Amino acid sequence: MGIGAFFSWWRDELAGMLPDAWRRRFERRHDVLLLTLLSDEVRISRRDSGRVEELGSISTTLPNAGERMAAMLSGLKVKSTRVEVAVPSDKLLVKSIQLPLAAEENLRQVLGFEMQRQTPFRAEQVYFTYRVSARRPESQQIAVQLCVVPRTVVERVLDFLADWDLVPADGKSNGEQGQADGVFAFVPSEAAQRPSSRLNRGLLALNLVLLVCVIAVPLLQQQRHLDQLRARFDEVRAAATAASGLQERIDKHSAQSRYLFGYKAERPASVELLEELSRRLPDDTWLFRVEVRDGKVHLQGTSTRASSLIAELEGSPFFQGARFASPVTQDGASGRERFHLSASVVKRPTAGASAGADT
Repeated sequence: MGIGAFFSWWRDELAGMLPDAWRRRFERRHDVLLLTLLSDEVRISRRDSGRVEELGSISTTLPNAGERMAAMLSGLKVKSTRVEVAVPSDKLLVKSIQLPLAAEENLRQVLGFEMQRQTPFRAEQVYFTYRVSARRPESQQIAVQLCVVPRTVVERVLDFLADWDLVPADGKSNGEQGQADGVFAFVPSEAAQRPSSRLNRGLLALNLVLLVCVIAVPLLQQQRHLDQLRARFDEVRAAATAASGLQERIDKHSAQSRYLFGYKAERPASVELLEELSRRLPDDTWLFRVEVRDGKVHLQGTSTRASSLIAELEGSPFFQGARFASPVTQDGASGRERFHLSASVVKRPTAGASAGADT
């Protein structure tokens, strides 16, 4: 199949999927020439945009009837004119037939096949129109109103327009639902074969829309999936950031706790220091201020022998570097020596250090 044939097939398939109302909207606009058959004459009318203009009547028995009709229709454009032949009811065969519901998809072809069985004529002997008068889904059938006229009746008039090269148009009846109107439509063969430009433009637009959908829908789905992944990633990253911050706080508190525990473990408790001072200081020594701060102990008080206090503190395993923080003065009220001593608190050896010393 060539490229042109493929696109022609594709256009026909798309056109077949359009509703009838849409298809008629896109069909090529035609002037309508209405030829009404009477007993021995033809009444000629022109319909354009709903307006009907009576052009006159011509007797079919006149020898120059064809010339008169040609003169009367000289202002019409053949390629854009639709000819409708209205046949009197006494010339018509109208019949209601039942067909399977599935036949509606190709109803004109089915009626052509059924013509000889449903009427006294073969399909090539008649022109026919039809209308679906009822649909019965429960029985899977449709009722079709079939209107048939022998070709000789219509061609008696069409012979006057032989130069127009007319062919049957859509076989559907234009009458009310359930009625066959006896109007048979024809269009120039060139116009019938040439697709409607409006329909082509509409189908081209539909093709472009379908193409955009085919391209855009996967992209939109991928973008939506990507947005979902980004949102999930942001949630996970926020949770990870919060967890990292919490871990930093835990590590900080753990370090502070280890420092405090280590600090407390490597230095004697305050109770131990007070107990050691009570043993080391003479009974005539009175303390009115004891302060342990920054690894040092500060002692303020009075004693009869303040100078001997340094030796007492140096002899303790808890203190080292004892010295007077200020000169010793005489307390006039008690006659004792007022002193201010400071000494470093000796750190306890760690477990590793103790093990190394023992080794």
